[in-house]
Amino acid sequence: MHLGTYRRIGYRMVLALLLISLTGCWNRRELNEISTVLAMGIDRADGQYEVSVQVVDPIQMSQKSNTQRSATIVYSEKAPTLFEALRKSTTSAPRRMYLSHMTFLLFDETVAREGIKQTLDFLLRDHEVRPDFNMAVAREYSAKQMLSLVTPMEVLPAMDLMKSLRVSAKAWAPTSAVNVVSMMQMLTKDGLEPILTGLTIAGDAKKGITSKNVAQPATFANFKYQGIGVFRDDRLLGWLNESDSKSYAYITNHVTSTVANVTCMDSDDKFVVEVLGAKTKMQPSIRSGKPYMTMKIDVRANVGEMHCMMDLSKPKDMYKLQTEAAKRLNQVIMSGIRHVQQRYGVDIYGFGEAFHRKYPKDWHRWKADWNQRFEDMPVEIQIHYQLGKFGKIISPFDNSPETRKE
Repeated sequence: MHLGTYRRIGYRMVLALLLISLTGCWNRRELNEISTVLAMGIDRADGQYEVSVQVVDPIQMSQKSNTQRSATIVYSEKAPTLFEALRKSTTSAPRRMYLSHMTFLLFDETVAREGIKQTLDFLLRDHEVRPDFNMAVAREYSAKQMLSLVTPMEVLPAMDLMKSLRVSAKAWAPTSAVNVVSMMQMLTKDGLEPILTGLTIAGDAKKGITSKNVAQPATFANFKYQGIGVFRDDRLLGWLNESDSKSYAYITNHVTSTVANVTCMDSDDKFVVEVLGAKTKMQPSIRSGKPYMTMKIDVRANVGEMHCMMDLSKPKDMYKLQTEAAKRLNQVIMSGIRHVQQRYGVDIYGFGEAFHRKYPKDWHRWKADWNQRFEDMPVEIQIHYQLGKFGKIISPFDNSPETRKE
């Protein structure tokens, strides 16, 4: 045979092998056989788990749809375990639930206080679930009620929940976007306890689950992220207020942008700073055989609003503002730390993890009773505050003789 003949035979064999490998998936599912789950809510009801899933209505997502039906459907079933409740949903849903596109998981407070490890065990064990969904705890309302809310900005409510959490975490420090991977890390690391942001309903919840909620500019009800939940291991202990939640964000390096008001030096008026970024560095040390934590925080900010009678073109006045802003931030952070130490006694900041890295031998002795040591641990804060731009105007309008009232 000629060399060209051997080459043709070789090409045909390679082609045959490729055709065999492209025969398709053995466990494929057709789109008309599955319901795509976007969000899941887990409640405790009658001693069982009540699992609610928000699924996409494929008819409404079609561009040719002219009906007034909701773009999503919420199915809910009760059972002793999550897996049973999810499979039981097929008794009322015509399609099997498909979890690969789930973006949001919501617990009610009862489940969160009893412990969330059992629920996470099922979701992480299922091969269909992607470990990138965000998590939160429903406050004052059930998870089922939260998933039934008709939201104004997004056609799919689950996308509204997910996007709002991520945006608020970046632009408003008192919220924290936690996905399932971050939660598993917090549950398994030594010297770090978990947290989750709370979610509630503002307004008339009964009207909020109807289509009328988005039929006018002012909605009857809307969801609202509120506070950070403190956990011991996998059990919810309580909630941080807005100020303490912001303190947590600064300590754990989760502040990318936020705003804060500060009282003027010589009056009760306020000026507002827009924080552009903050970086915190923990420096653990041992003093008299006990743990001691020093935190160095660098903050960059601009003047966003000004009501103090000052001339911002003068360096000494800008320095005064920086000093007051740093003093106020110190108060916020220290107040948050003391609150967590005295009320909850659990290390949500990762101080223990920092000691574990720097003093592994001492940590071996402290590990068993670290939360008790955390309660009494002194914390020192050193803040370097840098105020930059102050906008197109230098002084407030009422600082000039022409506009100042007699």
